[in-house]
Amino acid sequence: MKNLLLTVLAFGLLLPSAFAQDKSPEQLREESNRIITSEGLRKENVTRFVASSKNQPIAFFTALNPDCTASGDPDVRITKQPEHGTVTTAAATNFPGYPKANLRARCNEHKVRGQQVSYKSAEKYVGNDVLELLVLFPLGFPWEIHYDISVR
Repeated sequence: MKNLLLTVLAFGLLLPSAFAQDKSPEQLREESNRIITSEGLRKENVTRFVASSKNQPIAFFTALNPDCTASGDPDVRITKQPEHGTVTTAAATNFPGYPKANLRARCNEHKVRGQQVSYKSAEKYVGNDVLELLVLFPLGFPWEIHYDISVR
């Protein structure tokens, strides 16, 4: 059960450090317990700023064991396509972004395998766009993410 809780905690903290908020260990535990017991499905709203007409990474998802080895591959599904651009997913290696309080924070020093999500706006488009993802992690932990994209 302890390993399961640690795994869930890691899956709940997979956003790159650029998106990470400083949270106390108590807040992180409460969040992971809420994900397991009552919500089942983690939902999040995220804002990204991208340059017009450039293919830009907006997220990287990975699933790691405490020793930094992969515990499986996240399945990233595009559930809502953007109206003013395209979104792609691809296998990639990148640096994860675990918060310092996470026992996997040491994994941030090494590139690991995962799924890269990139967005590219229509040619010369400037304005707002929206897309949604469903990320299914090993052991069946789901995460729905709504992205508000500001194209500059």
